Amino acid sequence: MTVLLYLLAILLSAFVGGSLFKLIKQPPVVGYLLAGTVLGFFFGNSTGHEAVGFLAELGIVLLLFTLGLEFSFSRMGRMLKVALIGAVVQIILTIWIQTLVMLLLNIDFFQALFMSAAFSLSSTAIVVKLLGDRGEIDSLPGEIMVTWLVVQDLAVLPLLILLPLLGKAFLQGESLATSFTALFQQLSLIALFLTGFLVFGKKIIPVLVNRIAALNNRELLLVGVFTVAIAGALFTQFLGLTAALGAFLAGLLISESAQQQAVFSEIRPLRDIFSLLFFATLGFLLPPGFLFANLGLILVLTLSVLLIKFCVVFFLTAYLGYHPKTTFIVGVGLIEVGEFAFILANVGVKTNVISQNTYGLILAVALLSILMMPPLFLAAPVFYRRLRERYKHVLKPVYLLLFPSELANRPDTDLPYQNHVVLCGYGRVGRYIGLALQMAQIPFVVIEYNHHTSQELHQSGIEVVYGDPADIDILDYAQVDKARAVVIAIPDLHTQQQVIANSLKLNQDILIYCRSHHEEHQKHLKNLGVTAIVQPEFEAALSITDKILRVFGTKPKDIEGKILRLKIEHGLG
Repeated sequence: MTVLLYLLAILLSAFVGGSLFKLIKQPPVVGYLLAGTVLGFFFGNSTGHEAVGFLAELGIVLLLFTLGLEFSFSRMGRMLKVALIGAVVQIILTIWIQTLVMLLLNIDFFQALFMSAAFSLSSTAIVVKLLGDRGEIDSLPGEIMVTWLVVQDLAVLPLLILLPLLGKAFLQGESLATSFTALFQQLSLIALFLTGFLVFGKKIIPVLVNRIAALNNRELLLVGVFTVAIAGALFTQFLGLTAALGAFLAGLLISESAQQQAVFSEIRPLRDIFSLLFFATLGFLLPPGFLFANLGLILVLTLSVLLIKFCVVFFLTAYLGYHPKTTFIVGVGLIEVGEFAFILANVGVKTNVISQNTYGLILAVALLSILMMPPLFLAAPVFYRRLRERYKHVLKPVYLLLFPSELANRPDTDLPYQNHVVLCGYGRVGRYIGLALQMAQIPFVVIEYNHHTSQELHQSGIEVVYGDPADIDILDYAQVDKARAVVIAIPDLHTQQQVIANSLKLNQDILIYCRSHHEEHQKHLKNLGVTAIVQPEFEAALSITDKILRVFGTKPKDIEGKILRLKIEHGLG
């Protein structure tokens, strides 16, 4: 089969699969994965597999590059502590517990250890795709997960080196003393090179991108940043790390330049096409017939992996001081096995430290967990709400013991507020709204489930309630029944729906203002009783329109008319 025909079959099947899942309101990425799995049964290792595999690898590189563009060093710094502590401990605990489970299933010790190490990593590509589609990369759970995943990606290198060494020691009786000395030296050298790359790159790359942008040529800008992304990928690949990590670091460096948004808009179409190929071709890696021949063991291993990873991540995040809702969402988001499990499995087979059966088990469990995670992640806020309601009434003492309740240390007296604003969420949007209310001397109460943010607000003298704004008890304590308005500055649709419903239960006359990144959600939110919906991207477009029309001498009255027409077209007139 020719490469072009092979490529056509993948794109067509991915389009059909993605469209079907979009119709049933599920992430299209699940459709891509299923389409690739089905095609794998028919094509196997046909000619053209390598060429399409290269394009798929390019997709993961571009996906991580654009993630770096959307992130920044300051955001990475805020989450680095939780990610370093959480990710490292999570990998160790997951390997230990999962190995014990596999030993109970009569799996050989080293084969169990190798599989557990592969299963301890989560999928950066899947999580980033889901968060990006939902507009939640900048949410608290999103920031925790992305930084956590970056640390996991860094852990791939020691695993790639350590596991073959251990395998040879167990299988061939080789000494590890000399090998571990060489390992330490190699890791130290890599750390030095990465530090140099970041230090010098931070000074050079933003300036270079700004110079390229000054040429005022879109093609040159695209070629220039694409070259930087590939150079970063090659650099980390040369060090023995993953190419995707280098692309992420390159994007992180370019995010410091003034051309961040322009670069993102140019790269995004390429990223979407190539990342689609990556997701679709994952199914091709599974040996034909292996899934059905070992279905029972695969299901047991998959369920144990999902449960162990959820529990470990959940309790680690809770231990680090985050709200139960955040810990639950992060726990669900990191349950799947990552794409780097495929790389580890491939290295294990090539170095003869794992059997073909172990190789097939790693691929099958990884693929099945990736297929199961997206619908679970989308339903996580609903699951959390139902579980919380159940545990709060049935096992309230246990709930209060595990998690310091937002009501536990709260005074019994009501807050001395009325005719005020209840501001749900104090992130990038909520922070500016709060500042404006302060300048206008309008009383307001913030509801925030980021414990660190709530402490900062309390220390600065701003009235804050720590807890989940979707909880009617929290809204009641914030005096929604006496408030003039509620502002929902949280992007999560499920939380928005609960806040709206509970606010109207407490106060039928309350004014509700809500942000939304998706046009398809606006009509639904309006029907729920929202007074006004603000789409940040659309408001930015109106502001730019007003400014550019003034530059061209358009009369203020005409500008108002045109902006009104845009609002009518958008459904806000």
